[in-house]
Amino acid sequence: MLKQILIFLFIAFPFLSANLLAQSQQNKISVIAYYAGDAKSIDEGSVKKLTHIIFSFCHLKENQLAVDNKDDAKTINHLVSLKKLNPSLKVILSLGGWGGCKTCSEVFSTDNGRKEFAQSVERLCEEYKTDGIDIDWEYPAIEGYPDHSYKPEDKHNFTLLMEALRQTLGDEYEISFAAGGFTKFLTESIEWSAVMPFVDRVNIMSYDLINGFSLITGHHTPLYSTPQQIESTDNAVRYLDSV
Repeated sequence: MLKQILIFLFIAFPFLSANLLAQSQQNKISVIAYYAGDAKSIDEGSVKKLTHIIFSFCHLKENQLAVDNKDDAKTINHLVSLKKLNPSLKVILSLGGWGGCKTCSEVFSTDNGRKEFAQSVERLCEEYKTDGIDIDWEYPAIEGYPDHSYKPEDKHNFTLLMEALRQTLGDEYEISFAAGGFTKFLTESIEWSAVMPFVDRVNIMSYDLINGFSLITGHHTPLYSTPQQIESTDNAVRYLDSV
């Protein structure tokens, strides 16, 4: 059984997402927002109610995590400044997103690539005064964004990536990753038992379970399964609770 908390995410770009579940070990609620807006729109939200903001997204530049441009840098700096309003707020950098991890399979397939990436994460966290990293690789070992490479070895390389991040970042920074809520990801992309000791949480993408690539119609963000549609939030959580 997984001991780390599971956060259900309903991402609404370009502003935020949210939500929820209890952190069983500390009996504490985490409310996490993925933010993909500019440096001003976040001020319209209830920042004081958040425990985490995940900046979406940074990308790979060769083997290193990179902030894409000056506007993104400005946004990150503003997110960090919100700690003045909410001192317990943590700001996390995120890698990837849909279409944002084209070279992940290649870079994370080597020990050197993983180490250089982990070191670059540490440098950026120190530079921007952020609190950790979220990996949104869509997807290890299975087909994701069109023309993005993937291979079976990604599954184990993902474990090695999490290990490299924890070895480099220590306990000072948080590590999380976004997990597809659909069965193929759950069963084929991640070595769950091996990965979980290295991460603080898993963010289940409990949306897009019926999408543009689906061969049937159905609910986009189903809470529970039906005989016609197995994929649901409940199905994903029950699977993770069983591994």
